[in-house]
Amino acid sequence: MRYKPLIALTLLTGLTGCGLTSSQAVYEGIRAQEKANAVGTNAPPNQGLPRYDQYEKERSTRPEIR
Repeated sequence: MRYKPLIALTLLTGLTGCGLTSSQAVYEGIRAQEKANAVGTNAPPNQGLPRYDQYEKERSTRPEIR
């Protein structure tokens, strides 16, 4: 019985930690992974994903698909 508040606090702390991962962090992680995979191949430099700022700009100007 005494452990219920501790368990609830632990779960809430864990859930708030999940919200700290932003879409920008995920995008930059994927971009870095693609760059690392391209090392040693014949792929030309600057052929990967654009920076997140450019990606957001293109995404905001593109019409929404419904």
